Amino acid sequence: MNRQELAKRLAKALLLKEGGGRLDSCSSLMCLRSYFSEMSFEELLGVATQNGITEPLLR
Repeated sequence: MNRQELAKRLAKALLLKEGGGRLDSCSSLMCLRSYFSEMSFEELLGVATQNGITEPLLR
């Protein structure tokens, strides 16, 4: 998985986690994707770890 793909999957996983399994806002998803796309792969993994998002949720 490359950095951009990880950024997209992490944004979706965070919104699903915080939204109780629902994506309520496409604009929120796009905003997070944009923010995460500027981070390094290691930073993205750190965000995932800090938020309790494991590898299976990123698939």
